[in-house]
Amino acid sequence: MTSSLSLAEQIRGTGFSCRRCGSCCRETEPGSNLVMVGQEEITRIMKATGLSFEEIAEPYPDRICEGDRDYTFGWVLRRIGDRCRFLDGSTCQIYETRPWICRTYPFMLDENGLSVYPCEGIDQDFQTPDAVIIAFDLCRRYAYEQEQDEKIRMIIQSETIPAGRPVVIDAEGIKDYYG
Repeated sequence: MTSSLSLAEQIRGTGFSCRRCGSCCRETEPGSNLVMVGQEEITRIMKATGLSFEEIAEPYPDRICEGDRDYTFGWVLRRIGDRCRFLDGSTCQIYETRPWICRTYPFMLDENGLSVYPCEGIDQDFQTPDAVIIAFDLCRRYAYEQEQDEKIRMIIQSETIPAGRPVVIDAEGIKDYYG
């Protein structure tokens, strides 16, 4: 895994500076604004906003249907039309409690290293001022996602996916899909 300082240098080299345009919060192509969230992130947003779980999150939209089993993995921030429900104009209403994906966009870290997604804030005329913070958050996000994936793998190995009703499998277990 790449070190935070090495990542920071790579991020600086992109010339990224968030323009707070809100483009990443709007769907520009199918699924482009899906923000995967874990239970801890949803709970943090619930505490900050007073909203219910169902008002914040919806099941990941890609479903797997195997015979009479219907399931998906995880949750995404709820969307209204083509935008995140927390986008007001170009302002994030939950900026201080935004999920990992939002904190680190347009960057992603995986076993192959750093990926950079298209963004209006790339290739600005200066080096990224928050590169160290973004790199640190990317490393924490990567560890969090790995932990969540491992928990889901263990659940799938130890539990039977119920038949006859749609469910969501997340790091806490198998939950009914509330539609």
